[in-house]
Amino acid sequence: MYGMRRLIEIIENDELIGGARVHRRILSVSDLHVPFQLPTETFEEYVGKVDILQLNGDITDCQAISKFPKAYRISPMEEIIKTREYLIDLITYISPKKVVVTFGNHDIRFQSYLSKNLDTDLLELMPKTSLELIIVDGFNHYDKRKGTKIHYSPLCEVIDGVEIDYVDNWHCQIGDTIFCHPFAFSSGMMKTAEKAMQWFRNEGYRFENLVMSHTHRVGKYVVGNTTLYEQGCCCDTKAMNYSDGRLVNSQKEGFLYLCQDYDGKVIKDKTQLVCLN
Repeated sequence: MYGMRRLIEIIENDELIGGARVHRRILSVSDLHVPFQLPTETFEEYVGKVDILQLNGDITDCQAISKFPKAYRISPMEEIIKTREYLIDLITYISPKKVVVTFGNHDIRFQSYLSKNLDTDLLELMPKTSLELIIVDGFNHYDKRKGTKIHYSPLCEVIDGVEIDYVDNWHCQIGDTIFCHPFAFSSGMMKTAEKAMQWFRNEGYRFENLVMSHTHRVGKYVVGNTTLYEQGCCCDTKAMNYSDGRLVNSQKEGFLYLCQDYDGKVIKDKTQLVCLN
């Protein structure tokens, strides 16, 4: 009975594509940097073809509370509301079965700013990132000028039929693949990904693929039996204009569409590393 049930689950959940049995399709999107995010239509080709939408950090930009100079800014509240609206549109548009969210260095700016400006006792009332408010807890907007309060329910309550998992970490593992958004950065091509691989190996993780965001680069590199991906960013790099005049390589917009078999192993010829510019 158990064997028959497992067989039925495999037949119902797997898709036979080009002779390879695809069990899990993952669309990994990172570095949206709301309000600089690319339109949802960017992922039109993958609508209805995604089992897991993996959001790999830097969902929000947190530009107003950044330590870096800025010519203009929007308030953190406006940015949080815009991020929530975009995620609802993105999840509804792609229609995955599950969403897995990790945070990045821009998301964690939320806690860094609060730690610098709030007393420790008040800090205990606040989350680590704004993603917790958007996805798990919900939040209120107290408009002092208008004297109004608007409640925004968390995404886990708003979107029906989709499991949303906020892992509260900068990395997660699905099958034999680690998805991560490290805070370290190396100027050499793929060096950050290689450093991340070494760190995870030293920490005892077992994996054969590593998908890394943060660098705003697109690349693939094989080290022994491990394949490293730098997945690019999904924001309008021209609008961000962070590196203008600094004589650094241009940022690359992109994402990863990754297919796994029933054992969680990546099917290489069905996996697409997409570069948009």
